[in-house]
Amino acid sequence: MKWYAMFVMTGYEHEIVRIISKYWRIGEVRPFVPMSDARFRRAGIVLSEKRRLMPGYVFLESELSGLELYQLIKPHISRTENVLKLLRYGSGDTDESFEMHEEDCAFLRKLMNDEQCIEMSKGYMKGTKTVITDGPLAGYEGLIKRVDRHKMEAALEISFFGSVREMKVGLEIVSKAS
Repeated sequence: MKWYAMFVMTGYEHEIVRIISKYWRIGEVRPFVPMSDARFRRAGIVLSEKRRLMPGYVFLESELSGLELYQLIKPHISRTENVLKLLRYGSGDTDESFEMHEEDCAFLRKLMNDEQCIEMSKGYMKGTKTVITDGPLAGYEGLIKRVDRHKMEAALEISFFGSVREMKVGLEIVSKAS
């Protein structure tokens, strides 16, 4: 299955998924919003919630080629409020210009579970180095740009449609080794 991405108004991602599923009536397309499991402390209590992994983007999974998908959804995009555009590489109108690169898709698929959510990872700090002991980030320590131990999250930089984007995923640092 190929992945595509739509740029939408931030905060309306789940509403757009609902609209695509219910009103666009395109059976060959499965929309989803990538999520990240997050934990945070409030009044000394650790709470858990799911957050949008990439705010402002809705992903589409389909067997259709890039041009077929674009031609199918182009009329819907112009009539639907809060959908800005289907992302593409460059300005060309070829199948490859709309499809996410396979290496980017494969990386995200490895991190996500079946519900398109990246679960919490656990690790520890060894000096300035982060070591992941459990979770989807295990083996990807080199991609971590910064860790916020208080917010229990790690910032990763990924390639996304020709540019580098930052995404925040859940990371609990359980100890700090010297």
